[in-house]
Amino acid sequence: MATSRTQHTPEPSKESWATAERAFRQKRAHLLRRYAGQFVALYQGRVVGHGADDEDLARRMFEKWGDVPFYIAKVEKEPTVYELPSPEAVC
Repeated sequence: MATSRTQHTPEPSKESWATAERAFRQKRAHLLRRYAGQFVALYQGRVVGHGADDEDLARRMFEKWGDVPFYIAKVEKEPTVYELPSPEAVC
């Protein structure tokens, strides 16, 4: 007998980026113990995925959950800061 697999699609979230970032910061101690050095995906304040590569994690989350907003960040003691040169007009 064949069974159909239904995919759970969460309700669209009204969660703002700032709210998601706050949830990430609040969970930082727990995340460091469990996911140090990895990327985590949060949806509605919950960890719904993790992995070593952020692009792979994003792909897996969209495959599993569909087009919903995720907050993906690397779990590290001190956030990595990237300095990028300012674009300049070339005449």
